Amino acid sequence: MISVFLGVDVGTTSTKCLAITEDGEILAIAHHSYALSHPREGWAEQDAEEFVGAVSNVVNQCVTKCREKGCDASQIRALAMSTQGDTLIATDSAGTPILPAMSWMDGRAVDEYQELLTETGASFWYKETGQPINPLSSVCKISWIRKRYQDMANGMRFCWVADFLARRLCGKFVADVPSASWTPIYSPVRRSWSKPVQDLIGIDAEELPETTESGTIIGNLLPNVSDDLGLPRGTVLIAGAFDQAAAAHGAGASAGGRSVLSCGTAWVLYSVSDVVPIDKKERLCVCCHVNPSEWGLVLPFVGGSAYDWLNRTLADASHEVSENAEPLIFVPHLYGELSPGWHQESKGSLLGLTMAHTREDIRLALMRGIAFETRRNLEAALEIGGRVNSIRMVGGAGRSEFWPQLVADILNRPIEVSEIVDSACLGAAKLAAGNAATDWPDSHVARIYNPLPLNVSREDVLYKRYLTAHERLLGFYEDKDLHD
Repeated sequence: MISVFLGVDVGTTSTKCLAITEDGEILAIAHHSYALSHPREGWAEQDAEEFVGAVSNVVNQCVTKCREKGCDASQIRALAMSTQGDTLIATDSAGTPILPAMSWMDGRAVDEYQELLTETGASFWYKETGQPINPLSSVCKISWIRKRYQDMANGMRFCWVADFLARRLCGKFVADVPSASWTPIYSPVRRSWSKPVQDLIGIDAEELPETTESGTIIGNLLPNVSDDLGLPRGTVLIAGAFDQAAAAHGAGASAGGRSVLSCGTAWVLYSVSDVVPIDKKERLCVCCHVNPSEWGLVLPFVGGSAYDWLNRTLADASHEVSENAEPLIFVPHLYGELSPGWHQESKGSLLGLTMAHTREDIRLALMRGIAFETRRNLEAALEIGGRVNSIRMVGGAGRSEFWPQLVADILNRPIEVSEIVDSACLGAAKLAAGNAATDWPDSHVARIYNPLPLNVSREDVLYKRYLTAHERLLGFYEDKDLHD
């Protein structure tokens, strides 16, 4: 009887599940959406219970679809999860949420961020955790919560999505190593929780989840959970990875070989290294990859969330670009600049508007801005010795014909597009399958976009203008006199 494995991706606005056989045949894909709430400016919250319900929903959908194809649920052996990174969930000791989950996009903890930086300096965080902190970092949110909910401190526990769901599914607070390493409390160099950070913020070891490398068994699903998911009792939960590491694994990222451009709520350029990448400028984020002897260089920047905002704002935009007007410049930092500069004060900025421009000119400028941010991050990775032989695009932008060609022209590199846009699901399924996945064919490339010489020349000129605009605008936004 052939074995089946499930890969579940618990993302920012939806959860997906993929069912795949030990031979690499995809049997089913399921999807369930949920809301991201913004009750105040800078806040981004979710109901953590919706993550639990969404996992149940998509797994049950996949089980039903597998049955329709003649596959019995008893053939499902294991599941693994890809989870959104550094989303914080305050729970009681049993893992029940006591506050809304604070999304990785939540930037309310600005004061706490400044206090931590004043106390430690910026270098402390990069040296200890492989990434600079910013107001979005969960360590700042922990300080924010402690200030305001002192009466709930006894018994309060801080979780991230991976260990929160492992507790629900298996009864254990366990996080995979890549997910732990994407929090600002973990040392990717030592592959362990950072004692200096723990001491600084006052978190004891027993308050943090146990960690285990990706691909190892966390435990059997609880009997009631197995029944709820429609899975046989004895189904095991395998340690997965946070979404970007899982997507890179699913797309076949390798040290010195393929890098992955993941196009979701944020866009992320992810490269794998067999040594710990060191950025002397302390800008570029490092995490633990899914293999114990590999690390990821993770460069997140504004992506799908900015494009979705534009579609909402210009819902009735035409599809005609002005032939007579100069191309616009759109710096897409709608919630600050992430990698490579990490300038929280940077803002979304549109330059060059005239009466001749159309709504579609604005859309094109935003798309260019996101692609220009991709080039900025690629150049930063290459600065520290990163090796990028090929780039595979995964995620929603890969469904478009325009996006991959634009990125190819701006990077002046061929772009592969995977036919499986849900690469994080595939990466999680690979981890669930373990050795069985080593024989899966890497045949998921649907299209390759080569840079077009005339486009490359034009985009290179526009890129240099973009860099100049960004630098000058940053000086404007950093001017303290403007905020007095």
